[in-house]
Amino acid sequence: MATDAFQQGRTAFAHNIPKSACEYPKGSTLRTQWMDGWTQGLNARPAHDTPDDRQSPSEVRH
Repeated sequence: MATDAFQQGRTAFAHNIPKSACEYPKGSTLRTQWMDGWTQGLNARPAHDTPDDRQSPSEVRH
């Protein structure tokens, strides 16, 4: 498991863990770092990688 709060946040995003799951105390530096990591994970995903854009092959129209 990542020991760095920022990396923990990125890892949480990668594993579909919501921001609300952050266990660091509100107002703490570690919480801010965790949230920054989570947000960077969100911003780093491909632009087309959104739930609304995902379609099964049978739904794709050419």
